Amino acid sequence: MANYELPEDKELSLEEHLTEFRNRLVVIIIALIIFTISIFIFSSEIIQAFRTNFIPLGIPLIVLNPLEYIYTRFLISFAGAAIICLPLIIYEFFKFMRPGLYPGERRLFIRVVPLSVLFFILGGLFSYFLLIPLTVGSLIGYAEEVADPMLVLSRFISFVAFMLLSIGLVFQLPLIISFLVKGKLISIEELKSKRKYAYPILFVGAMALAPDPTPIMPLVIALTLIVVYEISLVLANVLL
Repeated sequence: MANYELPEDKELSLEEHLTEFRNRLVVIIIALIIFTISIFIFSSEIIQAFRTNFIPLGIPLIVLNPLEYIYTRFLISFAGAAIICLPLIIYEFFKFMRPGLYPGERRLFIRVVPLSVLFFILGGLFSYFLLIPLTVGSLIGYAEEVADPMLVLSRFISFVAFMLLSIGLVFQLPLIISFLVKGKLISIEELKSKRKYAYPILFVGAMALAPDPTPIMPLVIALTLIVVYEISLVLANVLL
């Protein structure tokens, strides 16, 4: 008979579960508040860094109402705090769920989380240093043919956040494919044979991520997605 590893046998009452959940949630909330306040102090410098790195010289960055600047600074502060606290959030979630997980599930969780965070950071860096500057410059250059472009602060920051988040998530593809292969839901050979379907889908996704009226940015992002897809095929049997 097969031997199955069982979760840790530690029965907790509903009240004890709720108390533990509350305590871990309080830790996360306190950390978020502390980091949000800390980042808010330097949020003006962060906005200036975005402006310097992404917006061509001479393009004005405007606000449309008196509260927009403060709101945008708070948005940046909270988003930054959430990113910094992500390891803590994952840790608290894992500790809360750990008694109900099988040993194999715990080992898988410990392996996957650092890889996921690493790939997300790589995607964010790729977006920050390459895709966002190219996308903003391309769109502004196209608009200058018929108008004098101006950027609204809150919308500009939302666009930057969207690009950072979306490309960070795209870089999770190697882990997703690894899960599918490990779970025997699909094989590497099947994925390789379906390239003729995958590539057009990736190009459509690139057009959604970079609404550039010219084909330049969608092509750059599509090539990025294809490279990530091919890397995923190579790493699928190695990561997990």
